[in-house]
Amino acid sequence: MDEYSKEYKNNVLRKIYELKHLKFRDIIIDGHYRNMPYSLLLITADRVVDQELIELLAKWRKLHEIWFPAQFKVTIEGTAKWLQNKVINEPDRLLFLIQIDGAYIGHFGLYRFEFEHRSCEIDNIVRGEPTLPGVMKMAINDMMIWGTENLNVQKYALQTFSDNDKSLKLYNRLGFREILRVPMHRTEGDDRIEWKECRENNSGSAERYNVYMVLQEVNKL
Repeated sequence: MDEYSKEYKNNVLRKIYELKHLKFRDIIIDGHYRNMPYSLLLITADRVVDQELIELLAKWRKLHEIWFPAQFKVTIEGTAKWLQNKVINEPDRLLFLIQIDGAYIGHFGLYRFEFEHRSCEIDNIVRGEPTLPGVMKMAINDMMIWGTENLNVQKYALQTFSDNDKSLKLYNRLGFREILRVPMHRTEGDDRIEWKECRENNSGSAERYNVYMVLQEVNKL
């Protein structure tokens, strides 16, 4: 990593840490869709004791478990640990709640920065409630604009399963394009199901694929 990239990395990680240790609602991205206002609220460190939020995150995780690489028994305790260890404590991860008319309807965030390329992944995209169909496209785009303006992200990427038709359509509408499709195989054990990439599988057939997509330029919709 060159010195310029190291400086960029240090600046981004410092800013992410500072953002996550502000007060909840200090970072809000406001938007409108079909004349309905919505907000993106950054989940901050002070929310790890919010029992109502943790219960909601657990509910959504269980509801959409088929679209996660790992499926297991979702618990309130486990979700609280995930929020602390895998969101707040992860140095290059941010997670936003989508709020409409005072209610949370889902979440998504930024994760896995590649500092040399000024890129990161759109991560943990979950539509928890069916309110206002179509809002996810606008909200994700708003977050990417925020990421470009505040973290100097120049390129976005994401991953999804090949059988997740709704997500593939959404990401295509946002301008993402597929660059790679990797076979996956399913493993089971200890009350846990996992989907793992199997790159040595060149047979051309698999039960499921991990689809990698990229967006080169964010547009204001």
